[in-house]
Amino acid sequence: MREVKLPAMLKRLVDEGEYRGNRRQVCNELGITPAALSQYINGQTTPSLEKLIAMTDLFKVSLDFLIFGEDTVAGPSGMLEYGPVVRYVEASLSSVRADIAEQSAFVAKIGGILAEQIGAAAQAAAKSSRTLYGMLDKEQALELERHSVSSINVTMDMDDIVEVRSFVEEGVTGGNFLEVVADNLSKNRSYHFVLSPDMPDPDVIMDQYRTLLLRKGLNRKHLRRCRFSVASETFYAGFNIFVLDVPSLRQQSPILYQYVKPYIGTDNRIGYIESPSSALEARFLMDTDRQLLAIRVLERLTPET
Repeated sequence: MREVKLPAMLKRLVDEGEYRGNRRQVCNELGITPAALSQYINGQTTPSLEKLIAMTDLFKVSLDFLIFGEDTVAGPSGMLEYGPVVRYVEASLSSVRADIAEQSAFVAKIGGILAEQIGAAAQAAAKSSRTLYGMLDKEQALELERHSVSSINVTMDMDDIVEVRSFVEEGVTGGNFLEVVADNLSKNRSYHFVLSPDMPDPDVIMDQYRTLLLRKGLNRKHLRRCRFSVASETFYAGFNIFVLDVPSLRQQSPILYQYVKPYIGTDNRIGYIESPSSALEARFLMDTDRQLLAIRVLERLTPET
């Protein structure tokens, strides 16, 4: 089995390549924080498939070179063979590219009739699209979050808190989700985080999150609208429930609104289940019946509230 050299190769490409001495530009191009890049280089975390693809495009190298430090390996027959990891990644890459092409076709279809009526355009494209409905990617979930006036987040881990350990700095920082939370709290919107009882040091995590929010310019009054609870029993999948500012969502994100409209309840509530696997960054929208079921589960998990 070949040795995985991803951290070392990434460090070499960042520090000695085209972007030498400009890690911030690398982070901007990849859409990641400096802390995340530091963790990749130090081997503390592994980039997602999406980020690996972005890195190969940015540095103009193959996946083989990025992961193993070499392009191909000669097998016993003398023929050039790809390793199993790369074959898996390449297969996944093909799938991702197919999904991207399908999404591009979907967007193009909408654009063709956008001038007439955007709502009708989204609905018409949706009827003929092969996209898997009821799923949200990270950016769509963040956009829903921006239009939430009241949010309940039942989570197995506060993965928006990123630990930083490098020769430059040490501590914790927040991701994109925390930015949205801070903005909503500044508008006097409310949050309730329900943490898994299996989460290590939940009190420490709560304090870290509050500290990060204060660093965003919030005050103690804002933090009173951000509650934390520890669930009374173990659960195996996280979920989020929002009360939406529907007019704002409809005006600012009309295509997303048309997509999620069937999942919005009469009380403007919407919810989604998070994937139990951190490797799969997918979220699954709940219909109204499952929203009610989720609320009953929430009542069982937090009887004190």
